[in-house]
Amino acid sequence: MNVSVIMSYFDALTDKNAMYIEFRDGGKLLVDCNDIIRAEEDLIEIKSTFGSYITESSNVVGLRILNRVDIMAKAIIENMINAEGDE
Repeated sequence: MNVSVIMSYFDALTDKNAMYIEFRDGGKLLVDCNDIIRAEEDLIEIKSTFGSYITESSNVVGLRILNRVDIMAKAIIENMINAEGDE
């Protein structure tokens, strides 16, 4: 994915929403406006509350901006599904 597209999505974040960054390997990272994203050519450095990540922009396959309320509801549902699977 183009670095400028990733940066424009990040610049659009407010206190009421957050962004999921989806990676080629299936991983996801939740980023909000309090986090830091830096770009140098094709490399992206993401410093979030979850840690620091460095990756190539070509490894980013999706971006989604979601309302924080929707993110919390999704996390609760995923936790319930995972708890049922453990039984």
